[in-house]
Amino acid sequence: MAKGMQFIVAGDNVAARNLVYDTLAADQWRVTPKGDWDAMAEHGSKAGSFWGGSLAGKAGRYVVLNINLSPSSCGNTIVKFVQKSNGFSGGFIGMGQAKSVYADMYGHIEAALTSAGIFISKDKI
Repeated sequence: MAKGMQFIVAGDNVAARNLVYDTLAADQWRVTPKGDWDAMAEHGSKAGSFWGGSLAGKAGRYVVLNINLSPSSCGNTIVKFVQKSNGFSGGFIGMGQAKSVYADMYGHIEAALTSAGIFISKDKI
């Protein structure tokens, strides 16, 4: 089963997408759109995580996730984040760092959506 989080948001799906991408960019994530409603986001350094292992630290921990936005049956938007890496190159410490990076990001996304008044709910996937 994939690990990640999905958020249900109200309102304009383009505005929701832009808010999510802008929030990720503010948190040092590199977002690469794969179409209008899909993207890949990367955080940290691949080389630093590989060569430095757990010494890459939380800020340098390389993690990847896929983002997908789709309409819900109720007319809202589902923003789905699927984690594609777990920080294993840093052993248990690296895995803990990756988990922390993801948790921080989910918290910032929720705060941004709440601040914009469009947050409805979230669920782990």
